[in-house]
Amino acid sequence: MTDRLNTTPSEADVKVTPPVAPLMRGRPGRLRPDENAKITARITLIAVLVGLFLAVGKAFVYNASGSIGILSSLVHSGLDLFGAISTFFAVRYGARPPDQSYRYGRGKIESFSAVFQVCLVVFAASHLLEEVFERFTHSHELTQTGFAMAAMLVFAAITLWLLIAQTWAVRETGSIAVKGDRAHYFADFLSTLFVLAGLALATYTPFERADAIVGLIMALWLFYTAFRIAQLAWAQLLDRELPDNERELIKSLALQDSKVIAVHDLRTRASGPHIHIQMRLDLDERLSLSEAHDIVIAAEKRMMSAYQAADILIHPHPTGCHHTHGNERFREG
Repeated sequence: MTDRLNTTPSEADVKVTPPVAPLMRGRPGRLRPDENAKITARITLIAVLVGLFLAVGKAFVYNASGSIGILSSLVHSGLDLFGAISTFFAVRYGARPPDQSYRYGRGKIESFSAVFQVCLVVFAASHLLEEVFERFTHSHELTQTGFAMAAMLVFAAITLWLLIAQTWAVRETGSIAVKGDRAHYFADFLSTLFVLAGLALATYTPFERADAIVGLIMALWLFYTAFRIAQLAWAQLLDRELPDNERELIKSLALQDSKVIAVHDLRTRASGPHIHIQMRLDLDERLSLSEAHDIVIAAEKRMMSAYQAADILIHPHPTGCHHTHGNERFREG
């Protein structure tokens, strides 16, 4: 027993087991900050350029056709553009390294960007409902529907390409700002498909108000999109714990060393591309301070192998000591 306690951490103590590898990406804290920043900077620039093209293109098509369905899609693309610009700046500001004024970094700016997007979506959806009501009460003849449908097909293809690129970026980084942006563009893609259906029905069937019904569906979809983005932002702004599978992974990494008896008071939270981890490790009371320090360092290295942008604070606790630390209100139940 004594010999085991006096050994320093071996290579096996700091090695990450194979099951961790498939989970290395797609969550906050998994990538190095510089790699995360490079991916989010590139995808947000692409999103801004695509949003600008879609907004200008749909404005031109709406002027030619007078379709309220295209107007609804134009409003959506305009929101996408504003949201993409907000995300463009948020991910760059959030990627700045921590300093003396912001010791936890600036990652939560991504959540504020998402809140801004929610406000834009709700405003636009409310305005769109007014336009839908006007078209229901006063029918409006559509023009150049063939040209409008062809243009909307092109817009749908471009949006689908962007969605594929954003999905890859989210899988790599787990960025909440890019997730919010992707939610916008996914709704835009669906709106384009609905508009195409509405234009076809209004043009080739007696169902004249199909275009207005499409606008109503899209207004309701916008409200739902706002709700989904708000959920994501709410979780980070209020420091919600990481998902259970992430917490279990963190505990398992700490317990890979047989000298770690138990893990208590684990606290986690995400902040943009970073995560913050706190915990208490129960260790044998006969260990020296130096030995306990080596075990803690080894545990940190194991966690850092899986969470390369993590801020980790570990408190070693002797098992023979029954004193508890900190305010009991914040202890695990």
